[in-house]
Order: sequence, then C-alpha cells, then structure tokens
Amino acid sequence: MTFIFLSVAGGSDFARDRITLAIRRLDFAIDANWQVERLIEEEVGPVMHPAMTDRFAAGDYVALAAKTRPDGWQKWSTAHPDAPKPRSTRSLDHHFLMVEAAASGLGVAMCPKIIAIDDIRKGRLTAPFSFHPDGSHYGVIRSALARRTAGIDQFVSWLLATIQEDFHAAS
Repeated sequence: MTFIFLSVAGGSDFARDRITLAIRRLDFAIDANWQVERLIEEEVGPVMHPAMTDRFAAGDYVALAAKTRPDGWQKWSTAHPDAPKPRSTRSLDHHFLMVEAAASGLGVAMCPKIIAIDDIRKGRLTAPFSFHPDGSHYGVIRSALARRTAGIDQFVSWLLATIQEDFHAAS
C-alpha cells in the first residue's frame, strides 16, 4: 500500500516533513531531484465586497495587502496606471485574512484568483478589473520520496483536469 502525504503549505523541506506531493507557488529554488508539473498560472486583481465598487472607482478605499506578497499592489498599479489609487494601505499576515477583510467591506484586497474565486461565485466578492497573470505559477511537486505509482499519477491527472474544467470555466 502506498501512502501519499500532500502538503499545500509553504516551505520546501520534503524529507523532514515526509511529504510525497506538494502544491506550491513556484517562486523558490526547485531541487533537481523533484519532478514539477505546472498546474496554473497565477492571476491577481483587486477584489472587494460588491457594495465597495463605487468607493473603489472614486479612490476612496483602503488597499489590503498580504505580508506574503508585499509588492502586490505596487506591481498591479504599475500594470494598471489608470486604476484608482487607494487612500491608504494595510498589510495583513496572509491572503486568507485579506480576503475575509475584503468580504467584510473593510477594504479592497489584491488577491490571487485561485483564492477569491469561490467567494466571487457566491457573490461575497466582486473583481471589477478581473484578474491578470503576474508571471508566477502554481505546480505539483513530487519529492524524491515519491515513487511513480498509478495512484499518484491518477491524482495529479485528476487535479490538472479539475483545474482546467472548473477554474478556467470561471474566467
């Protein structure tokens, strides 16, 4: 019997944590012994509670940023110079906190689509500028501990197919 240990957290110490597969944003050095399959390109954009759209358009909003990607607003603003500028910026520890703050009407979050898409579908958030690629990717990493097995191959195939069907259909 093969056990798969899957991690979606940050970091890359697969041996210490006995991780077989990891889903990671591919923005760190990849060990030559790992097998990497790209899943999806990162897309980002401002998201907010639907009642905030007029305030956003007028530049009367607080920009919510994640400490995990402190330059997110700067990069997006450079790529969208005509977009309304915030009156201030607040940093939260992680994207998930930032999304909850935005859904509560506390500001506008610069958010990855992959994190916001369910809340957009439910009507908790809106993305008036949509989402645009930022040049990074997510991928599945098979560590040196992962032997090629039918179960792992099937899981990775299912994951890729699900992303193609579900995530891209929401675009």
